[in-house]
Amino acid sequence: MRLLPVLALALACATAAAAEEGRFAVSIAGFGAGTISFQGSEANGRYEASGQVASKGLASRLYPAQISVAVRGGVSGNRYAPAHYKETAIRKGKTKHATFRYANATPEVTKNPPDKNRKSYHAEAKDQKGTVDPMTAAFAILRDRPADLACNLDISPFDGRERTRIRMRGGTRKGDQLTCPGTYSRIDGFSDREMAEKVHWPFSVVYTVLPDGTHRVTEVVVPTTLGKVRMQRR
Repeated sequence: MRLLPVLALALACATAAAAEEGRFAVSIAGFGAGTISFQGSEANGRYEASGQVASKGLASRLYPAQISVAVRGGVSGNRYAPAHYKETAIRKGKTKHATFRYANATPEVTKNPPDKNRKSYHAEAKDQKGTVDPMTAAFAILRDRPADLACNLDISPFDGRERTRIRMRGGTRKGDQLTCPGTYSRIDGFSDREMAEKVHWPFSVVYTVLPDGTHRVTEVVVPTTLGKVRMQRR
């Protein structure tokens, strides 16, 4: 399973709003793999987001990467409509840029340099109406939520090649923690081998309930073929 290429979010809105920020340490099978930092805000039905992802430790030697992302769009509750997304990724010394512009809820993807590694089975952007960019999906998962919006998400990310679906529903409260079950599903753009390997992947999101009722993500756990991937707030 490939994780969402970006788990990062949020820029300050031009209108007054409470900004969110956070930093997560990422580990795979107990070994440090990287960090994720984000800032974000929402006001008057609009959201803006920015963030950074960096590999470290053994992961940085095997797959050195630094990713910076930003997005803006509209939002109502847990429904997101991105308008413009941009990404700069530095991998193994090579810099690549990607831009998604949305018209009628459909992305138009531009990559520089062009994506020369596309396969025949990869999904076409013109067929991805109603999807969101990877960072919007990350924002939807990691941001602070009121009680009625925590553990209640159904969103379809598209990264330019692959379309997936992320669902969160229900949850178990114990003390000041709420653990939410989720499912990550492969939908389009994957090879026959990948679809035969596995389509649905479970994950969990742990919220800490703050005194004012705000639900704040403290941990995300994703079982993979490489071991458990953990994101822990620092």
